[in-house]
Formats: sequence, structure tokens, C-alpha cells
Amino acid sequence: MGQALACRFNSIGTPITMAHYEFPLQERTRNLLRLESVFTSLDGELSPKTLRSHLRAFLELLDFCQRPELRLDLILELERLLQALKGWAQSPESDATALSLWQDDCRRQLQQLRELPRPLGESLLHQEILQLARGRLAVAGGFADSDIPLLALWQQQAPARTAERLQRWRAELVVLERSVATILSFLRASQSWSLERSRDGRFVLSLNPRQPVALATVMLGDDQDEAYPKLSGGAHRLHVQFFQWLDPGPSRALESDLDFRLGLSAC
Repeated sequence: MGQALACRFNSIGTPITMAHYEFPLQERTRNLLRLESVFTSLDGELSPKTLRSHLRAFLELLDFCQRPELRLDLILELERLLQALKGWAQSPESDATALSLWQDDCRRQLQQLRELPRPLGESLLHQEILQLARGRLAVAGGFADSDIPLLALWQQQAPARTAERLQRWRAELVVLERSVATILSFLRASQSWSLERSRDGRFVLSLNPRQPVALATVMLGDDQDEAYPKLSGGAHRLHVQFFQWLDPGPSRALESDLDFRLGLSAC
């Protein structure tokens, strides 16, 4: 899975805006990207028209929170990042100030995760509207007001009142959201970048299994706005194949050479 975004990467000489696609090479990174995507969907303005999508997002977050391994996985990931930072601090070329800020952030999130008084998202389990909505998810159009009268009530309340209520819900998950943000920010900031060329739309790179890649990013220029990559790989090898989007019809494998930038995080 990938995500196309616009961003700045002046440090590697790219244009101000480029399409970039992120791919997890480890399951833990995949879950972090999924969590980030759900939290991002809550950033939009709340209105009666968007209330249903916000409720769906909270239900997805609850599904994550009910995984017994989630909290431990976050703790282990933050501990692993602290170890990596400790190793980098030994390099004379490292930025001591930046490393110190990263270490403080990781320690802060670790402390909050360890001191949580109850499981992540536990208070949301008792929200009636979420339980009613969950029961209608499998039904096409099941989120209609006629199926959930309580939802109809919420729709007719002042948007500011509903927004305040949902902000309180999100605050219950702030430790989760910040931990995910810290880990992903670190993975992105620690990527090493290179300029690569795919031959006939394909690219293969050998990897060091002793330094497993957690996150790979492919960046394409504005002149390649109808091409997109698919990525697969494991501990030893990375495969990138480019496709051309067609409308209508299925995408077609690209058969020409294509230059792109590749970022890898082996932290």
C-alpha cells in the first residue's frame, strides 16, 4: 500500500513538490501507517455530513486498541529507537542537539505508555453510539438515521457540541497518536536517499538482512503524474515496478525507463 503526498525534500535536491509513495517492509510499520491514516481522517472539519466518517474512524481505532499486543509493540519500538539513537550519538558527525530532542521525545512517550492507568481506548468501549454503529457496519447503507435514531439526534445537535465531544474521545487516545507520530517521524527523518533508474519499469535492489528496512519511499517528479509504483520485498531484496494509470481500464505495466528517488529507513 502506498500514500501519495506533496512535500519538501530540498536536502536531496528535489523540486519543492513531488509525489511520494510510502511502503512498509515490516508489519509493525504497516500498522503504524494505518493508524496514522485513521488519525489523519479525524483532522477534517466536523459537520453533519462528515459525522459518519468520524464515527467509522473511531471504530477503526477501537479495533486497533483491542489488540492486546499494541501497547507492548509501541513500547518495544520506542525502546529500539532509543538504542539506535544511543549508537548514533557515538558518531562525531552526529547532531547532538537533534539527537537529544529525539531521545527526550522517545523517553516521554515511553513513560506515558508505561504509566497508562487503563488499556488504550477503554473508555470509548462504553460509548453507546459507537456500539450501535459497529452493529450496522456490515449492512450497506446501515449508517442511515432511520437505522440509528441516536445518530439522528447527534445530527441535529449543534456541530460545536458534537465536535467538543469527539475531541474528548480523541484526547483519550493522545498517547497512542503521539507515540505513532514519534516513531514514524523518526523513520522518515532517518531515511537515506539515492537517485535510481528503473529499466523497463522495473527496479531490484539487494538489501542487507542485518539491517532490515522498515520503510521505503519512492518519489516521482511532476512530469510522471500518471505513473505510480508497487513495491514488494523482504529482508534480502527490494522490488519496485511502475505502472501507468489508465482511465478507463486497468493500469498497465510501464515498459520504459523511469528515474526516481528512493528513501530507505533501516532503523
